[in-house]
Amino acid sequence: MKNKELRLLDIVPVTAPGILSQTMIEDMTKYLMKTTQVEHVQIEDGPVTIESEYDEAFAAPSVVQLAEDANRKQAFDGIFVNCFGDPGVRATREKLKTVVFGGFEPAMYLALGLGDSISIVTVLKNVVPMLTNAVRTAGITSRVTSIRTLDIPVLQLEQRSVLMTNLYRECQKAIVEDGASVIVMGCTGIVGIVEEMTTRLHQDGYDVPVLEAGQCAMLLTELYARLGVYPSRQTYMTPPSKMLEVERND
Repeated sequence: MKNKELRLLDIVPVTAPGILSQTMIEDMTKYLMKTTQVEHVQIEDGPVTIESEYDEAFAAPSVVQLAEDANRKQAFDGIFVNCFGDPGVRATREKLKTVVFGGFEPAMYLALGLGDSISIVTVLKNVVPMLTNAVRTAGITSRVTSIRTLDIPVLQLEQRSVLMTNLYRECQKAIVEDGASVIVMGCTGIVGIVEEMTTRLHQDGYDVPVLEAGQCAMLLTELYARLGVYPSRQTYMTPPSKMLEVERND
């Protein structure tokens, strides 16, 4: 499929208006092949942002429904659920025979090949238990040295100076105090920071790769789609159809 034009779907699993900025779109798609087309859609019913297990559960049904509806109109080669919490990802893999990723797995898979110890830097403390469980479920607990927080809500990530100040502080602590050799952004809303953050770390003697979740997810979704593979039906079994049986008293 190397010459095939691919169609990818980016599902924004929150309802906050304007959260999918042009900067985010350009940042997460800039490394894709020129023949790859990306359509961006946003759920209409769900949480404003995802900053807790509750928010993730609230978003999941709308994600699955939107993925089904969009794919019914035109088949997509891959779907990216635009959140590090992966809301509805596994359920969508069951429903659709196509590549489906959230933000967590691609970034962590790529980080595993770059260093032995990974630190995740995310938004708020509320997110830490959710990500801790994701790390445990993925079986990579021994490779994740820490999950650090910026203490910045998702809706305030556009405050660039505050973001970069807090981010550098936590990245430095992750390296010095936690022994991290790779830094992963634990929110797909953290965009456009790799070049500046990597340069600042290098200048201070920290030769450590920094990964953005959105970029990693879009690239891995494209790669799997280009390889022509999709989630195994031994793991992601198609949900059985159900018929409600009503007992009647004759």
